[in-house]
Amino acid sequence: MVIRDLYRQLCSVIAQNPESDAVFEANQLIEFVTGSKRIDIMHDEADETTVQKLMEYAEKRREGYPLQYIIGRWQFFDMELSVGEGVLVPRQDTETVCEAAFEVVNAFENPVVLDLCSGSGCIALAVKKYCPCSCVTAVEKSVQAYEYLTKNIELTKLGVTPCRADIFEYYREIENETVDIIISNPPYIDPAVKPDMQKEVTFEPDMALFAEEKGLVFYKFIADSYYDKLKKGGYIVFEYGYDQKEAVRNILIEKGYTVIREITDMGNNPRGIVVKK
Repeated sequence: MVIRDLYRQLCSVIAQNPESDAVFEANQLIEFVTGSKRIDIMHDEADETTVQKLMEYAEKRREGYPLQYIIGRWQFFDMELSVGEGVLVPRQDTETVCEAAFEVVNAFENPVVLDLCSGSGCIALAVKKYCPCSCVTAVEKSVQAYEYLTKNIELTKLGVTPCRADIFEYYREIENETVDIIISNPPYIDPAVKPDMQKEVTFEPDMALFAEEKGLVFYKFIADSYYDKLKKGGYIVFEYGYDQKEAVRNILIEKGYTVIREITDMGNNPRGIVVKK
């Protein structure tokens, strides 16, 4: 089958998933399997193995299986990170939270930064790349996610320190007033909404998505238990869900933090907050 015709078939299958971008994804799959851009090989004949693989991947996308898991990588800023089952897929909205964090981190000289619930390490690695004087530790509990974290540190060759630990225990290992900035994109989805979620998201790990107390338990714990770990004048940068702005803000204010900035994402939705101790 000629690649041009195969491409049309792939688009047709993928488009049956209403959450997909069939044109973009078909191109991505062709490049992943063949190692070439579709435009460069559109008149070439695809062998049987190539056709079989591509149709199999298109069927997976039709069923909602994440494209990122199929190709095993995803772009975050200008870094290509390794991803797969067991780790949250880096999202563009998180880049807006990182950009706010860069401003805070770069205001310090050699700041100590903690990325809690690090997952793939996308936030920690972005901070280290764009704030090279920072000393960044990425903390992750999941065995599977930690493997991707360490792999991405190796791939990017950025000097982030990985730490496999549960943040509900890790604070005990930190001396008081030794951290300049805490950044976290924790699990924040209320488990009650799981039945209504997009099919694609259900393939990602529950551990990285859902949190008790209507999705707020991590914010409450970090704001409280890590308060003494921050130096006076230190910062917390949180990502949160679009409908959690007031709840997270109130948690932080009640603990005594000062709100410095509230972050909106590319869709102009509430996405995060910067506070100061």
